[in-house]
Amino acid sequence: KREKQPWWHVEHEEMRDLLAKLPKGLKVVDIPFGTGRFVPLYLERDFKISGLEISADMIAAAAVALGDDFEHCDAQIGSAMETPFKDGEFDLVVSTRFLSNIITHADARKALAEFARITSRYGIIQLGHRTEGTRVPRNHETMDTSMSRDDVDAMLRANGLEPIERRLVLETPETGGEMHHILCEVIT
Repeated sequence: KREKQPWWHVEHEEMRDLLAKLPKGLKVVDIPFGTGRFVPLYLERDFKISGLEISADMIAAAAVALGDDFEHCDAQIGSAMETPFKDGEFDLVVSTRFLSNIITHADARKALAEFARITSRYGIIQLGHRTEGTRVPRNHETMDTSMSRDDVDAMLRANGLEPIERRLVLETPETGGEMHHILCEVIT
């Protein structure tokens, strides 16, 4: 169903372009792993692949969807807010279609802190912002595209991630919202 959305394909191409800017052979964790949609892109870059997913059913769906490629993945069940990983265990953390629209703003901040803890070098985080009429969401709300770009960047920096490049993956002119893949480096 999601693959039929035009922005699904835009996300895929923008992710490919951002990954091409990174060194080959990185250790990546994808949270949430879902059906492992970016696994083929990771394999193109010779990445060692891990994934974290709250749903065992999604991991089973990933195994079916990926076929033999699933053998190259260490997919685990767990929460983005309390991962089972060590500090700096990965070179790259990737998170799309999650922080802005699936979990609350409070949980998104917890997840970002966790992402920054487990990566030693990079993050590619999908977040949205609004071009006007912005506001910081309440803790129990999702972020969607309510925040300003400056507030999104400040939230990333507060969690040790410096935004270095953005790729537009969805624009909603009627609301002034934009969704981006944001390539970040860990602030040392």
